[in-house]
Amino acid sequence: MKLFPFLYFDPGTGALVVQALAGVAAAVALFYNKITMKVKSVFGKKQEQDLMGGIDIEDKSNGADNK
Repeated sequence: MKLFPFLYFDPGTGALVVQALAGVAAAVALFYNKITMKVKSVFGKKQEQDLMGGIDIEDKSNGADNK
């Protein structure tokens, strides 16, 4: 005897379930990051976030062409 005789997942339903799980995982990750940053800032452990992500860009403004 089948436990769930009317349970059927076609490819569209499976894709919807996978997309929903991915969305929930992303939401949880972003929420966790936001909450941990707020808690760290309350306790004085706030880290300065760089917009460039720590990329060092050298300034070559000496006017010479480097070929």
